[in-house]
Amino acid sequence: SKFNPLAWTYLSHPFYQNDWYYLIGSLILTLVIFSIGLVLESSRDLGSSTIAPKKGKTKASKWLATPLGFFFYLNRSTIISWLLADGVIALMYGSIYGDIDTFVSSNKLISQMFANNSTTLVNSFTSLIMVVTTAIGLVMPLVVVHKVQFETNKERLGYLLVQRVSRLKVYYSSLILALFFGTLAILINGFCLGIAATSSMQANNGKFIITCIKASLNQWPLVCLFVGLMLLSLNLPIFVGWLVYGLLGYSFCVTYFAVLLDLPKWMMHTSLFNVLAKMPMEKFDLMSFAILTGIGILAMLLGGILYTRKEIV
Repeated sequence: SKFNPLAWTYLSHPFYQNDWYYLIGSLILTLVIFSIGLVLESSRDLGSSTIAPKKGKTKASKWLATPLGFFFYLNRSTIISWLLADGVIALMYGSIYGDIDTFVSSNKLISQMFANNSTTLVNSFTSLIMVVTTAIGLVMPLVVVHKVQFETNKERLGYLLVQRVSRLKVYYSSLILALFFGTLAILINGFCLGIAATSSMQANNGKFIITCIKASLNQWPLVCLFVGLMLLSLNLPIFVGWLVYGLLGYSFCVTYFAVLLDLPKWMMHTSLFNVLAKMPMEKFDLMSFAILTGIGILAMLLGGILYTRKEIV
């Protein structure tokens, strides 16, 4: 850790050893990086970078020439970075399971409390973590769909639609991308969480990976619902799209902070995360799963009908 500049602050042991060498080193490194930045800034042309950008291809591939490939190209950085971040966050949460297992086994009172069902605490924690990882994973498909609204407001999408590209192709291309990578995000969350949790717990049980994947797939109707609402917002004023983000944030906060803030039960029922069964703590609820999926699909179809009639400049 001594070679990591980010660790120099706590290695100085403030109010304990007060080792100033690390703080002085941080100050010197900051000044050096700042000086290098000023030199590079003064040597580059306005509007260009110090390192020349890589020349692009003279001809586009067949995949890029399709609406689906074009929209993936526009969103590829967001999609790839968000999927990687989802996996890392799930791995971080999964590593906590080892501490839970150690805490239960090292405390006699806690061990007696969970003697009859030792998996209760783990399942309860897993159901809460699924809410966190799903909320994070849902942002990416919403950004992909909202990109269509952004390009429309910038008056750049009209150049594409005057060619042989129909509005339905644009609409369903964003729909396919959002649904596919939204589903992939929750699968990555469940798999990474299960892998990290299994490796960190003393009793290695490969079945827990399947349990986490099932719990993550239980959240799939929320992908359909939020993607459908965002697609529907393409036909409405731009602030409606931000309301969809707000609905996601509200649902997450109500579910995550319900116990901490002692929220009333009626408010907890307003969170979309509380509509579905909290697997693996609760059994799978087909009724709520089907209702949310149906509402999401209905919003997608209605959004497609309205989008074909929308005036695009």
